[in-house]
Amino acid sequence: MTHRFLDQPPHPETEWAACTAFSESATVVRPILHTPLKDASICAGPDRTYALTGTTDGRSIRMWTSSDLQTWTGPVTVWSLEGGGTWQRENDGPCGISAPRIHFSRGTYWIAYGLQQGGTGLLRSLSGGVRGPYQDMGRMTADGRDASLFEDDDGAVYWVYGNGRIARMNEEMTGLLEQPRRAEVQPWRTAGRVDRPAYTRNHQAGAYGAFVCKRDGYYFLLCAEPFERLGSDAVDTFAAVSRSVYGPYSRRYLALPHGGQASLFTGPDEQLYASFSGCGSYSPVEHYPAVVPMSLAGPGFIRPSENVVLEKGAVGSLAPAADFPIRDPHICLGPDGTYYLTGTSDRPRQDFWNGNNQLHLWSSKDLKVWSHVGKVWDLAENGTWENHIYENPCLWAPETIYLYGTFWITYSLKGGGTGLIKSVSGKPEGPYIDMGRMTNTDIDSSLFLDEDGQVYFVWQDGKIARMKENMTGFAEEPRKLLCEDGRRVGYEGAFLVKYRNKYILGAAEWNGDERVDGTYDLMYAVSDHVYGPYSPRRLAVPHGGHGTMFVDREGRLRSTLFGNDRTAPFRTRVGIVALKAEEDEHGLLIEPEEI
Repeated sequence: MTHRFLDQPPHPETEWAACTAFSESATVVRPILHTPLKDASICAGPDRTYALTGTTDGRSIRMWTSSDLQTWTGPVTVWSLEGGGTWQRENDGPCGISAPRIHFSRGTYWIAYGLQQGGTGLLRSLSGGVRGPYQDMGRMTADGRDASLFEDDDGAVYWVYGNGRIARMNEEMTGLLEQPRRAEVQPWRTAGRVDRPAYTRNHQAGAYGAFVCKRDGYYFLLCAEPFERLGSDAVDTFAAVSRSVYGPYSRRYLALPHGGQASLFTGPDEQLYASFSGCGSYSPVEHYPAVVPMSLAGPGFIRPSENVVLEKGAVGSLAPAADFPIRDPHICLGPDGTYYLTGTSDRPRQDFWNGNNQLHLWSSKDLKVWSHVGKVWDLAENGTWENHIYENPCLWAPETIYLYGTFWITYSLKGGGTGLIKSVSGKPEGPYIDMGRMTNTDIDSSLFLDEDGQVYFVWQDGKIARMKENMTGFAEEPRKLLCEDGRRVGYEGAFLVKYRNKYILGAAEWNGDERVDGTYDLMYAVSDHVYGPYSPRRLAVPHGGHGTMFVDREGRLRSTLFGNDRTAPFRTRVGIVALKAEEDEHGLLIEPEEI
């Protein structure tokens, strides 16, 4: 693990840079209460009693307690607007309590909270116990709907709220010593990687729910922000890191998927935990409070434990189908019922990006046990035109198809250009001959055999051309397949498959942001005609990216994936997802299915 994760992070598919990581023993996160609760906040008391609160009815603050983070007693109402509210009810309009956070500091419990109409306040337990009674310490800020406390190593206490606003408090804890300042977060500075929200939203860590804690000399600033990862309604928890409480903070990174407004606390055995309420339809604990163990994967780099699955559905808990490194996996069904797998290999130098000039093939009878057929093509040994264009050509994204009584494989070159090879023996292991260069630019080529016997070359973001009968080139000028709204289905990895008399066009797209904390998803569109127009695109496989759909021996639609983003279930391994296809009001709905 390099110490430069914060300022020079690697490509997101690398395992050590993952936000979520695969473990065979991982289990799906479960609610700690079966009571809906927003903005769940937990703190550890002096006797290792854990206190839990959060947004409930907007009129009161309720508390639960536990000795083990599993069995909870309560709730007990510890404060209410009707019984203790003063300044909180000054406005003529409706008022309500939002996002209370529980803290233990200076020998007693404190509750920082916000008001739905705006403004933040603080309560102090007069008894030192979590049940109070609580003293109203007054209004802390006129803005904000959320707040928290942070006590530094020197005893100074800070008020933290909103999108990362911080101010030191006075000794009596009745107000602020200074005007709040926003902790500034640095944008990405690496060419080719753009964290768009960090640029467009004034370099903030997130939109709301700021929380600060200190670990191993680093200040961790957490914030929540709605994020289009998975193309969904997720609200994720982002972290930024600094050596100073005021910053400047590092570029932000996704620390807790679907975490929303989260808090960190120390649990049993000094383990660091996050308390949160699931935010978004992909969260297994949506609307419910949960606890997740967190790990420090390196200086300033916090992420959930690999033993927890934080995304529901068939993909969230998916295990790799094989244990060899591969990208852009493609599976085809051979004439004898055997499945054949190709993809971008890291051979011969264990590097996907440089020197990977070999094309390898694997086979399986059941999609579970895969055997290495062999190296069927090597640019150094078999290449022709490729070696005249690039000094050290790299081979990417090969795809296999059986037609005209033999096997064919398309492939791409790093730097652009696509080619085609043909097995002269009719066998998948070859030997293969070079059919020449198909395109001078672009990548990610695929072949599609229609029911009328016509073969089409599909590549990049939906470009297509019908092939000549002798497969030596195109029989027509290329065109681009578009959705009826004028959008492309995705930006790379395009392919076609026919299922239930519908043409399904798929391609990869980054949702959220590109090559940072977004998701590399498989999108699709549907048409009655090979050239379209195609329906508006939809998400088929979360984290599916440059996978491809295929029809298995039983006629079931499936898709491959390989894990290419920080929240994928695993990385650079082949995964196989069963898909269900059903008609809805928008046409053919394709989504993962657990079998």
